[in-house]
Amino acid sequence: MTDNSPEDSSRFGLQTRRLPNERMKDRSPCIRANGNLLQHEANKDNFTRTLGGAFVQFESGARVGKIRLPSDFSAARIHGLPRNTSPDAVRDMLAALELHANVDNIRILRLENGCAAVVQSDEASFSKRLCALIGASYTWRDATLSATPVAAPMPSGYSGCRVDCKKIHLSWHKPSRTVWLNFGNGDIAQRVSRKFSKGTYLVLDQKVAASDAVRAETASRFHSTNPVAWTVALNDVPAVATREAILQAIREERDKPRHVEIGPPTYVTDLEQAATVVRSLLTGIGPLEYWETTLETTSRRVKAAARFLDESDAREAANKLANTALPFNRKARLTVKSVYSAKFKVGCAVYDAVHARIAAQENAWQEGNVWFKAYKSADVLKRFRVLKIEAELADKVARTKAELEEILAGVVVKDGDGVLWDTSLKANGQLYQAIKKVEKELKVIVIRDKIKSELRLYGDEGRCARAQVRLAEVLRAELQRTSARTIELGLEQFGWACRGGFKAIVSRLGADKVSFDIVSMPKKMIISGSLEDYDVAVAAITDGAEQVLDLDTQPQCSDAGEACSVCWTDADTPVRIRCGHIYCLECFQHSCDAGAVGETLGIFCHGNQGTCHSPVAIDDLRDNLSSAILERLLERSFAVYVKHHPDELRYCPTPDCGYIYKVTSKAQSQHCPKCLQTTCSACHEPHVGMSCADHREIASGNHAAFLKLKEALNIKGCPRCKTLLEKTQGCNHMTCSVCQAHICWVCMMVFREAGAVYAHMSKLHGSHVDIQQ
Repeated sequence: MTDNSPEDSSRFGLQTRRLPNERMKDRSPCIRANGNLLQHEANKDNFTRTLGGAFVQFESGARVGKIRLPSDFSAARIHGLPRNTSPDAVRDMLAALELHANVDNIRILRLENGCAAVVQSDEASFSKRLCALIGASYTWRDATLSATPVAAPMPSGYSGCRVDCKKIHLSWHKPSRTVWLNFGNGDIAQRVSRKFSKGTYLVLDQKVAASDAVRAETASRFHSTNPVAWTVALNDVPAVATREAILQAIREERDKPRHVEIGPPTYVTDLEQAATVVRSLLTGIGPLEYWETTLETTSRRVKAAARFLDESDAREAANKLANTALPFNRKARLTVKSVYSAKFKVGCAVYDAVHARIAAQENAWQEGNVWFKAYKSADVLKRFRVLKIEAELADKVARTKAELEEILAGVVVKDGDGVLWDTSLKANGQLYQAIKKVEKELKVIVIRDKIKSELRLYGDEGRCARAQVRLAEVLRAELQRTSARTIELGLEQFGWACRGGFKAIVSRLGADKVSFDIVSMPKKMIISGSLEDYDVAVAAITDGAEQVLDLDTQPQCSDAGEACSVCWTDADTPVRIRCGHIYCLECFQHSCDAGAVGETLGIFCHGNQGTCHSPVAIDDLRDNLSSAILERLLERSFAVYVKHHPDELRYCPTPDCGYIYKVTSKAQSQHCPKCLQTTCSACHEPHVGMSCADHREIASGNHAAFLKLKEALNIKGCPRCKTLLEKTQGCNHMTCSVCQAHICWVCMMVFREAGAVYAHMSKLHGSHVDIQQ
């Protein structure tokens, strides 16, 4: 999950030319907007987004460069490193083991007796291979090392909830005995039986099962010595119970038995040794992240929890070991259940604001056997808390997760039907300070999301409703109080403002009257004051830009008279992109927003009368598109990529889910992180604990009739993505409308190009059309 709050995740696009590296150190521009220092963060954006539950990286043309899922990341901790070990040394050691690790992904932990290192990778198998190679006794630089798997932290750009099924719950019976109590009176025997059954009498603080009182004639155990005796059998008595413990359990003297006989224990293995045996069954399947047992004497069963490094190992353990005989007690069975977990990372202020709403739901969650835990903040600044929900049923975790997400989403502040927002809120000016005042007065939390241009409220529902009204009033009052006038900045003017001009105007007019909009195109300076203040600012900008011209901020060539690559007229508010072609700002934005991200999977330049075809640099998209258009473009590009790569990625089959999973050639059940739907990543059907073939066999009750109908209607499934296709007439070259596969309708072979299909049909089938008999 990401460490960034909505306020920290904004990006400011600055349309300036890059300075040489040695000059950037001395001249890196920064802007103080209403007293808030805003660094040029545009270059920090590596254009990664969380989409469909995946970590997606984009490149030029808004094309998808790399997609990684949370399951792709792994990490391990190396123990026993010599003191003063460096990340470079750890990298070189791993390289000798043929393991690649980037120095940036190696974190050294300085300990009292040496060092440890946490190494992470975006390869799912990395941690398992590292632990297998180093094991528990690897020698390096005269030090004995060991390695254990740990949870892999997500990259900073990932904002999804962490959901997995790597944990299992296990339990098995503790060793027990059967104890027989002999009484000379049937009424006493029956009374003692009832007291044990109700839990009035406990053996070593543990309730045991008691049989009804039975006469000795029907129970031969005491028949020879006491033919009129009554017997009560106590089952599931702790194996450590002695005769004295049994008699102490029967507290009333009148209920004491005449004789106590203790049977042998069900098994003689002690609890710790038994737990070690069970743990070895799990490690035989795959490496564990952790293992813990509960051995308290008040429970009849030993309870344990284990978390595997790989989710596939956890599923195998649940399928393979559930209800199997215990190695140390062949008459007893091991209980194994999968556990579904979901983790949220939220700001402490947000959690405190919604804690009451979460607490109101906890009882219902607990009654539904859903476990909820809010961990205390682990960081020094107390910024975040981790929330965790767990249950043994996927649908319960999915429902609880949706309820918790709704609470943590807060309420978008609206004014009527529209979202309440003003561009001045992107800086910490008077309007923002007024909003913070409302936040304090009404005891709510207001989170400002600069990317989505919205405010979100957290807190009591009644207070949030009142805050909605007050914030709308504050915004209207502020807009009426100030007369905001906008000054559009040219390239030279913007460069002058970055190099101290803006600061000079702020010092002259006051920080409350001046703000800087560095996201929009063109860049703007907003004057919230009198007409005289506006004139002063205009004069300062004009004079300053004319006197201080920086060659590095001037255009390479004049834009005057150059035609827009889209409308072929003189460019209005010209934008020059990396390949050198010119666009009107409006034409560029419209071209990117409405342009087809289809077969070409990208945004390309229309310059040179449509022959350029260079992918538009991602920096150009960022600098010249609004946040809304850019994010919409990236989302569309991602959706198109998934659609055109059905052999790699698929959407979760649950309607309206929107999360993706990776396709595998081998059958493997995967759980959707959002809805927890179980789907086979090979055949894309929801079967668990069986092969794809077995599932098809079970599910095909009417399969033969369906195939007959398909044949009668001339319908076939695309061999690549399984989309049903119908051929009514004409050529036997078919193109799937979903995955764009080129198909020979006769033999259903798939080809990359249409020409290859025709060559194939001519060679093997004689013609590309059906030959009439």
